[in-house]
Amino acid sequence: MHEPYEDQNEDFLDDERLTELFRTIQPVQEVEPLAGFYARVRYRIDAQPKASVWSLFSDSLFAKRLSYASLTFLVLLGTYFVSTNEKDLPLQSSTPEAILAGDEQLQPVGSDPQRDRAVVLVNLASYQE
Repeated sequence: MHEPYEDQNEDFLDDERLTELFRTIQPVQEVEPLAGFYARVRYRIDAQPKASVWSLFSDSLFAKRLSYASLTFLVLLGTYFVSTNEKDLPLQSSTPEAILAGDEQLQPVGSDPQRDRAVVLVNLASYQE
């Protein structure tokens, strides 16, 4: 039986035949768009609504899931930090001076005046600019 596809492929792949076909489909004269074409295109572009940044979160299902997961993570992280805060320590224990001084600062000021004078003297003696 005759295989039609092999004969067609041989004829189709002939370079001279392809060149001739391309020459026949070339336009005779320069093709120009109709009057007002560019104005209509520009009007359609200007009439389209501008996409905002927030549309990324409202349009995509993945983005919605990602934002819900991030919000849940932030709530859980905030809950963890609030629940692990030690209630018996005063708020001043989280100041930079208290962190650098260590556990000595945890004793209330004024309970031992002699110790307070010694701490102030050591701080003044070791102060550097």
